[in-house]
Amino acid sequence: MKNTTTKLCKQRRLYFQLLILFLGFQQANSQSTCFTNETIEFHKESETKEKTLDWLLRAAEANHAYSLHDLGLLYVQGNNTTPIDFEKAYLYFEKSAHLGIHNSMRSLGILWQYGDGRKVDLAKAYGWYRLAGDYVPTDWDEWYMPRSKVLMFKRLAPNLAEKMTSKQIRKGDKYYEEIKSKVKCNFNVWINKNRNESVNN
Repeated sequence: MKNTTTKLCKQRRLYFQLLILFLGFQQANSQSTCFTNETIEFHKESETKEKTLDWLLRAAEANHAYSLHDLGLLYVQGNNTTPIDFEKAYLYFEKSAHLGIHNSMRSLGILWQYGDGRKVDLAKAYGWYRLAGDYVPTDWDEWYMPRSKVLMFKRLAPNLAEKMTSKQIRKGDKYYEEIKSKVKCNFNVWINKNRNESVNN
C-alpha cells in the first residue's frame, strides 16, 4: 500500500512538472506571435525619442503596448491638435489590455464605471478592474511599482463590488472570464525578458 502511494505521488509530481514546462513553452510561443524585433526597436526609441502622434501610431502598429496605452490617454484627455474621442480611446486601451497592460485594464474599467463615451456598466467595470488586479506587476522594484500601488490595483474590483448587487457581481465575474481569455500576451514580461537577454549578451 505504501509503495503504491509513493508511486502515485511521484507520478503526480511528474505530471505537474510536465504541465508547468508545457505552460511555460506555450506562453513563450504565444509571446513571440505578439511581439517582434520591430517592437523592441520601438521600445528602445521610446526611452529617448519624442513621442509625437505619428511616432505613437507607428509604434502601435508594431504592438508596442505602452504606445497603445499612450494613444488611449491622448484621446481621453485631448490637446490642441487632437480632440477628445472616447471611442478611439477605448479601442487603443483594449488593444493594450489584450497585451497585458494593467493600466489600460484600469482605464477601461474607469470608462465603464463613469460612462465616458458609453453607458455606465458596473459589471464590465468590475471585470476590467479584476483583470487589472491580476496583471499589475508584483515583482518590480519598489521604485517603479510601489507596494501601495499594487494594493490599489488589487482593491479596485473589491471596492467597486461594495456598490454592486450580487447579480451585477455575477455578471462581472462572467465578463471577467470572457475578457481574460482574450489576453494572450504580457508585454511587461516580454520586455523584461528581452532587456535581461540584452544585458547578458
